Amino acid sequence: MNRRQLAFVIILNAVISLTIAVTVVWVVEQRRPDPELLAALTTPIAAPTIAPTFTATPESVQPAAATDAPAPTPGSAAATDAEEIYIVQPGDSLLAIAGRFGVTVQAIMDANNLTNPDFVFSGQRLVIPRSGVQPTAAPTATSSVSAQPVGAGLRVASFISNGSLPNEAVQIANDSDLVVNLQGWRLEKENGPVYQFGGISLFPGSGVVLYSGTGVDTSVALYWNQATPVWQSGAVARLVNPQGQEIARLTAP
Repeated sequence: MNRRQLAFVIILNAVISLTIAVTVVWVVEQRRPDPELLAALTTPIAAPTIAPTFTATPESVQPAAATDAPAPTPGSAAATDAEEIYIVQPGDSLLAIAGRFGVTVQAIMDANNLTNPDFVFSGQRLVIPRSGVQPTAAPTATSSVSAQPVGAGLRVASFISNGSLPNEAVQIANDSDLVVNLQGWRLEKENGPVYQFGGISLFPGSGVVLYSGTGVDTSVALYWNQATPVWQSGAVARLVNPQGQEIARLTAP
């Protein structure tokens, strides 16, 4: 076989190989499913949500049949005619929000299924019931143990430098496992003056010192701005939550 014949054979084999490769690619492409069809087949179809389109009146309310749909729960995210949505802002507390809208803290807790009135966060969506709507009664606990008051675990830890105004102070400690916002809390001297806390938060294991004298408030030290010492020997300090419940007390030595 001369060189010309050898070259022809090589070229012929190359053409045949190329033809086979192109044919295989074309067959594969023809059998490949359409990407849009695959997406349509694998994308789950969301079930439609049907919202009620009527407002019940006293005359039109009838006893509910056994097959009626359950009424919406107080924690529903969508606002109705009897409620509205509020976005929590930095520095807000449930007590301040309740006062702003003229409702109770318990009403907001019931409407949002909250269990801790001392913890809200910036950006949280809260359902605010209108003042004419009565809050839903909290479900009766099946346990024989009574519910603890709000802020249980806070205590009046100690007195500092009793009778010496520049250094006299009371230390408040958080022995609970929860963050407690002191907005609306009070430290009272029995039969004496009362200090109202602002929106300071106590984290688990932390505390704050309330000085009787003057100074600049920080996250760990507060100042009462009293002109004379408050905690003489035998004086009783009472720590009271926003609901008016005494959480802790301590007698000055």
